[in-house]
Amino acid sequence: MRVVVMAPRRVGRLPDDLTSFVGRRGAITQVKRLLSASRLVTLTGVAGVGKSRLATRVARDLRRAFPDGIWLVELAKIPARDQLTRVLLTTLRVRDRPALSPEDLLAEQLADKRMLIVLDGCEHLLDECGSLVGGLLAAAPEVRVLVTSRAPLAIAGEQVWPVPPMLMPRLDRTGRVVQRATGYEALELFADRASAVLPGFTVGPDNEALVVRLCQQLDGLPLAIELAAVWMRSLSVEEILDRLTDRYRLLTSGDRNAVPHHRSLRAAIEWSFNLCSPTERALWARLSVFAGGFELDAAEAVCVGDGVSTEDVFVGVAGLVEKSVLTKEDHHDTPTRYRLLKTIQEYGRERLGGGAKELVLRRRHRDHFLLLAEHVDAEWLGPNQAEWLTRLRQDRANLRAALDFCRTEPGEGHEGLRMAAALRFYWVACGLLREGRYWLDEALQVSTGAGEQRARALAVNSLISGFQGETDTASELLTEAREVAAQVRAHSVLASVAHLAGTIAMLRNEPARAAAWFTEALERQEMLRHDGFALLSLPKLALVTAFQGDYQRAVELCEQCQEICEEHGEQWGRSWAEMVLGLARWRQGDLPAAVAHLHESLRIKHLFSDLTGILMTIEVESWVAAAQHRADRAARLSSAVAHLWKPLGSYLFGIERYFTWHAETEARIRNTLPTPELRAARRQGIDDTVEELIRFTLGESRPAQPADAPVRLTPREQEVARLVAQGLSNRQIAEQLVISKRTSDSHIEHILAKLGVTSRAQIAVWIAEQP
Repeated sequence: MRVVVMAPRRVGRLPDDLTSFVGRRGAITQVKRLLSASRLVTLTGVAGVGKSRLATRVARDLRRAFPDGIWLVELAKIPARDQLTRVLLTTLRVRDRPALSPEDLLAEQLADKRMLIVLDGCEHLLDECGSLVGGLLAAAPEVRVLVTSRAPLAIAGEQVWPVPPMLMPRLDRTGRVVQRATGYEALELFADRASAVLPGFTVGPDNEALVVRLCQQLDGLPLAIELAAVWMRSLSVEEILDRLTDRYRLLTSGDRNAVPHHRSLRAAIEWSFNLCSPTERALWARLSVFAGGFELDAAEAVCVGDGVSTEDVFVGVAGLVEKSVLTKEDHHDTPTRYRLLKTIQEYGRERLGGGAKELVLRRRHRDHFLLLAEHVDAEWLGPNQAEWLTRLRQDRANLRAALDFCRTEPGEGHEGLRMAAALRFYWVACGLLREGRYWLDEALQVSTGAGEQRARALAVNSLISGFQGETDTASELLTEAREVAAQVRAHSVLASVAHLAGTIAMLRNEPARAAAWFTEALERQEMLRHDGFALLSLPKLALVTAFQGDYQRAVELCEQCQEICEEHGEQWGRSWAEMVLGLARWRQGDLPAAVAHLHESLRIKHLFSDLTGILMTIEVESWVAAAQHRADRAARLSSAVAHLWKPLGSYLFGIERYFTWHAETEARIRNTLPTPELRAARRQGIDDTVEELIRFTLGESRPAQPADAPVRLTPREQEVARLVAQGLSNRQIAEQLVISKRTSDSHIEHILAKLGVTSRAQIAVWIAEQP
């Protein structure tokens, strides 16, 4: 007679939730799909990301699929490694039989069972869990296991699914929500938990930007969001934001019934820290000096030393990724980057402890990015400009941190001058004039001694000030730069004066004087062919020549610039030559050629995210459109440019000849379009984002959608996204769709940008949420 060993109680052990489950619809669908195809699925992720809640919710939804029950085994409270099998036997209500070992008893009793076992919190028992689960799956073919852990079990047949932070809308540069805030699970969770302590609380137009900022500061982590929401009974959202400078002291009032490392943010992070090896702990602390992310070479440059080797950094980074401390980010055609969430970074900085040790690391961090800035400056006139700017944009937060170190740390101001000046192409080509001006002003104020670096910084600041419309200030800065350069014999700065003086004269609407300065600059052929700003003397001289009506001479100067650009593989200077060529051809009446040059300029400038250059090119395109009798197009383009230029400084660089051509175009538009059509075109232009405007200008626009419309992918992008959700790599996607890997990479970059997400897991979540 068979011995009954399962206790005669309700099948399964899965306690009910005490609070509502919010969001994660796509994640639930994705994990269910994985469980249908694999017998072992492990949910990994950083502390507080919601692995346990997601696992129990998925398990609850699958109750009918497992007649022998869903069994939750909570491992967080099990310190002794030899108790694991007995805890599992007790949880599953299997009665002991002394004749059999616990492992054999478990295998025998589960051999014919169809059940789902949820092992929650395996990270401190990885080896034991791996061995146990491997044996269990071999002995019980109908048993499936869902694991939550901060690191994978790393056994055969395991499907690992990283749980991403909750989805959040993005904010634009002005702090406004880019996409509709409703439907984003991070905001839904905050609203739900806040309304529990402050009845009637909702997220709406009046507070959504603040709530988005709060959720962003909390990295979209459900645990942190829930702990912050508790404070709504006594603080406003803005007051909570203000107090997040010490998030570990603020976010402590968690569920007293939860396991200890789920009760507060500090406990959750400390649990992860204690599971790391000594080398990983040291590396975690050292990596906290980075801001926003880093590449492996940067980690080696900053962290190696004082007992940590290059090999330690390589192995340690891999270990921290596996333990969900570091987030790995793959970008198209660029090296892999790694990132510490703000919550993780602040804990690491706390463990670093300040003092001399932190000062050394921050100086190494500054030195690394100073060398990067100077390398880009030296190698600018070449084929890798777009790649260099992409790297600098990715490291924007690190550049700011390095510059701030120079500004605030005594004795480091001279390096701040070097760095702010070396970033000259970054400030101008990326349209970051205001930020560049800020750091140059700060560096010049901190380091006041005469020297070549001060002369260089003054010269760069004069150029940026001129582009901002402050031509008097620009002239004063250039005069001081020339005096300092002469005093310290900074010959390279003196050689750049003619180009800078010509630019300022052009911006002061003195074309004859500008032409004379640019002509002098062109006499320095060596510098013309080795400095990216000096090269611009050619298209700038072409422009002031066009202002004076000599359009053929303007064309010849631009073609000379094109030859030098082609020789070096240079793109940014070429984009300005193409723009001036478009303007000259328009004035000559060759409208098709004008459009071709302007579109080529726009495509290049788009690669650089050169916002002022993009808008200037599109402004000229509006003049061409009016000449083509396409008044509605011209109206939309000019309105969009005027609207988008507002935060950038002096409209159309304050150049009077531009204003004249603009006014002539506006008059032609008004005389052509009936008032209702004119208003509609202008309204459409004002509503355009930069990306929409570029697509429209190049003839690649899509129909406008209402602000609350869902994100739409093209049919091909949907196809690629579905393959991403199935777990295929970029190369596998390329092979399946019979496209190049580069095309596959490009599709995935576009999908990430459209969805406003950063990981493949988040693409999979989005796909799962779609009807």
